[in-house]
This record gives sequence, C-alpha cells and structure tokens, in this order.
Amino acid sequence: MNGESAARVRGTIIKVPDTSPGLLAYNGQHKPFTIEGIWRSPVAPVVNMTVDVATDASGGIVGLSAVDSQQLAKEKLDQFSGVAQERGKQAAAIAKQGVGALAARMGKVPMIAAAVVWFAWFFLPSFSVNMIVDTKSFTYWEFLGIDFEHSMAGFSVDHGFFSFLGFLAILAPFVAPFVPHPKAKFLNAAPLAYMVLAFLKFKWEISHALGQSAKEMGEFGAEMAKAAQQTLSDAISTSWGLYVLILAAIVVAVFAFKPRANA
Repeated sequence: MNGESAARVRGTIIKVPDTSPGLLAYNGQHKPFTIEGIWRSPVAPVVNMTVDVATDASGGIVGLSAVDSQQLAKEKLDQFSGVAQERGKQAAAIAKQGVGALAARMGKVPMIAAAVVWFAWFFLPSFSVNMIVDTKSFTYWEFLGIDFEHSMAGFSVDHGFFSFLGFLAILAPFVAPFVPHPKAKFLNAAPLAYMVLAFLKFKWEISHALGQSAKEMGEFGAEMAKAAQQTLSDAISTSWGLYVLILAAIVVAVFAFKPRANA
C-alpha cells in the first residue's frame, strides 16, 4: 500500500480536483492532491468534506478516505463530553475550595444551617392560605410579598423594600466572617431577628387593614372587623417548611453569641 500504514491524520478538502489538483488542509498546512490512486471511498470528494489522510514516511499523501458523518458526529460528541466533564471537574474543584474556605471561617454547623435557611426561605412551603375554593401554599419569600393592606382578597405577591431587607438578612451570616469588626458576629442573628420583625409587621398590617375597613363601615365596623380578623387568622396556617426555617435560623443565631474564631 506504498507505506499507507504510516501516520493517519484528519484533514479537510478545500478544493476538489478538476483540471487542476485539489487542495487539502491537514496538520496546519495545505497540500495539493489528486484522486487517482489515493481515493479510497465510494462517494466522490466534495468541498469541506472531512477525510482520513494516510501519509508515507516522507509526508506524501498516499491515501484519502471520507469520514462517515455518523462517526464524525460521535467523535464531536465524545470531544464535547470530554471538555464538559473536564470543565465540570474544574468547577467542582473551585467550588470545593470555596466551600472549604467558607466553612473554615464560618464553621461547618453554622454554614450548613445558613444554607438550610436559604433553601427553606425560597423553596419550602411555610404558609397555607385557605381561599374558600382552594388552598394555596406560599414559601416564606412569597408570603413576604403579600400586601394585606391592599390585596387581601387576591393575595397577590409583590416584593418591596422590606422583602429586600429579608434577603440581606439571610445573606448576613455569610458576610459576618469576613467583617473584621468584633461585633460582626451578631450578623448571625439577622435572619431570626428579621423573622420576628416580619411577624410583627404581618400582625400590624392585618390589624391596620381591618381597622381601615371598620372605619369605612361605620358603627358595626368594629364587630365585623373582629370577625374578619378571626376569619383571616383561621384561613392562614403554618406549614412544616416554616419550622425548618425557624430551627435553622435559631442554630445560626446561637453562633452570634459564641466567641469569634480567628480568621
């Protein structure tokens, strides 16, 4: 086979031979070629076709074979998978280093508890509201967005500045280890303190909204407002996610009163 068993590389046809030789790109170089005696495939060569290039010891082209499209697709997929896997390993290593550094500063227990606070805050059901024809569950984050003063009937969710403060509160324990001030450790109590404040705000909003309604309804307003408050209290119930959130927030808050480790 004229040394065809020598090196095989992948190439791409740039120009198909006609009255003049064709042009092949491989190994970073362009080389002319002809069909006679070296073309090994039943299909005719076309521009941009990927081929296997067999060369002799002197680098001359001694054989060309078209690469099957399915084989080429499989190779590209394998290459992509390999790159993705390598990038995934690198990302995992970086994340592991970051988590390790954070755990070294925060401590494993408060870090895990703070992570549970985040998860429960955004994903676990904290409240259920009986809406007569249906019962709807709210995460703590969703519940914070309910404006009881102006949307009691529909329970529409619209987060404002107070909800943004809650986001900062659950971020605070992760920031605390990086703040050099000795009292920064009290930031660990921010999630629990915010939840107490949110409860008081919730009670005030309900009372204020019903008080406004009582004024508008006149002499019977007070009794009706009291009945409405009881009805609303019965309609809103807590879910298991709230207890997970409170417990995790308490665990984080405990470390606000622990001696601060040296960074």
